[in-house]
Amino acid sequence: NCTAGAVYTYHEKKKDAAASGYGTQSERVGKDSVKSFDCCSLTLQPCRNPVITKDGFLFDKEAILEYIITKKTEYTRKLKNYEKQLKKEDDEKKELAEAEREANLIKFMNREKNIT
Repeated sequence: NCTAGAVYTYHEKKKDAAASGYGTQSERVGKDSVKSFDCCSLTLQPCRNPVITKDGFLFDKEAILEYIITKKTEYTRKLKNYEKQLKKEDDEKKELAEAEREANLIKFMNREKNIT
């Protein structure tokens, strides 16, 4: 509403709806994209052992347990890879520190030899 008038006209509503895309019917959702009321939210298959959440989502207990097990193994695998990466970086830091210490020792020994 860009006018000084206090009324929101039909044409302004139509223009704003076209600009935002809200309330249009240019794209409709088909029946196959909406799950049935008795289907699991993870597998989209009819539930054999249904479990419902506080928010009203329906899941199959077997699908939940399978998902938890899958994620648990995935997280343990990622944790092992992360620990390997940390160990590798730590070893590289130790190796660089050792090389720097050796270089400083050699430099010190060369200076001491030049004094005498």
